[in-house]
Amino acid sequence: MLALPKAAPYLVLILLLCWLLNYHSRDTSTSPFSSNSQINLDQFKYHRGKTELINTSALFDQRNVEPSIRSLLKVAFGHNQYGSRVIPYFRRRTGSFSAGDVTLVTWLTSDRLGRLISLAEKRRAPISVAYYVPPNDKLASRDLILLDKLYHTHPALSQNVDIHLVTSPHLLQLNTWRTIARTFASTDWILLWDADFEACTDYQKGLERFLVETRARGWADKLEQGTAALIIAPFEWTDPVVERSRDLCPVDRDELVTMYRNLSMDAFETNTPILSHATEYDRWIEVGETDYYEVTEYELGYEAYPLMRRDAEVWFDQRFAGYGYERSAITAQMYLSGMDLYILPGEYGVHQEHSAAAVINTHDDIAAAKVPWMTFKMDLCHTLGEVLAERRVLHQPLGERLVSTCKDMSIPPIDRDIASQLEYSGRVQY
Repeated sequence: MLALPKAAPYLVLILLLCWLLNYHSRDTSTSPFSSNSQINLDQFKYHRGKTELINTSALFDQRNVEPSIRSLLKVAFGHNQYGSRVIPYFRRRTGSFSAGDVTLVTWLTSDRLGRLISLAEKRRAPISVAYYVPPNDKLASRDLILLDKLYHTHPALSQNVDIHLVTSPHLLQLNTWRTIARTFASTDWILLWDADFEACTDYQKGLERFLVETRARGWADKLEQGTAALIIAPFEWTDPVVERSRDLCPVDRDELVTMYRNLSMDAFETNTPILSHATEYDRWIEVGETDYYEVTEYELGYEAYPLMRRDAEVWFDQRFAGYGYERSAITAQMYLSGMDLYILPGEYGVHQEHSAAAVINTHDDIAAAKVPWMTFKMDLCHTLGEVLAERRVLHQPLGERLVSTCKDMSIPPIDRDIASQLEYSGRVQY
């Protein structure tokens, strides 16, 4: 199973990079990013008049990294349309976790560092963060110094969080940043999260309970094989005044259910139903915590917050920049490739009200950089259709999701493409 649009040709390189990092991590003494090689920012400081700055060009040169790893980083991220430069493990956590632990994967800009502290202090669990550094020494110095200060004064950060730096002239490359955070996560399981949400429940226990409860149904096996993902339902407060006057998370699920029924809380972005309809919130409210159910009402545009294997074959289309369809694209790649999505009724998150990332107001290149949603959909139909046809499964139940979704677009070239691929998929082999 592989869901990768044609404009994202670097999957093999990313997978190779993951393999190399995993291989090295078995012995931290040989790791190219070992904990005893933390970067000291002092060596990159210089003065412009009376102002102390950090030379970000020198910082991102990464001369201390193995040449093979440095080359892979450059090809996997630096050769996409945004020219991202990456420093993995700028700060590496001191806490130890097992391979079976769930790593929360997210991205940050400097204005949301407070949310990272909250996530790290909520529970003892690994977090992998891609932190954006502006390509301007003055702004970068401010953001890096603030990050370092918080990292060394909040034990929960230094114990639980791996921080990976990324810079580029283009902003809000959210799927690229998510890919970076996922690539360098160090456990077998990841939760693809956004920092403006609070994970209100213990998703680690939620995973472990799911594996026990669904083993007989075969769902646990699919999850462990990377052909399924668990979905955590996001909620939001309907009244910002009430939200600011109390704890962000309900006390427990029962209180959440009560607040949902009295309209104090609702599905996240409920004003755009396509984003959340497939979660079936009314069903979520009525069932018990272990009454897991499968997504069966998927619509192209659905946004999911998935918990899955780090090595699942579905990766993220890095062409997306700015706020928009980037998370919908991830969910589309997962579901249309044949990945089953299971809802966890016992787990939930709550969105915290915030302004748009501050950096978005300082640049005007977002619209020019964003890939059109229609382009993504057409690429996905063509490329994923080819993959499933080559495997001779496009005409079988595994390919039904993609065929149905692509036909619903009513685009003649896509219709012809799918018809041709269906014919090829069903052709008898001799």
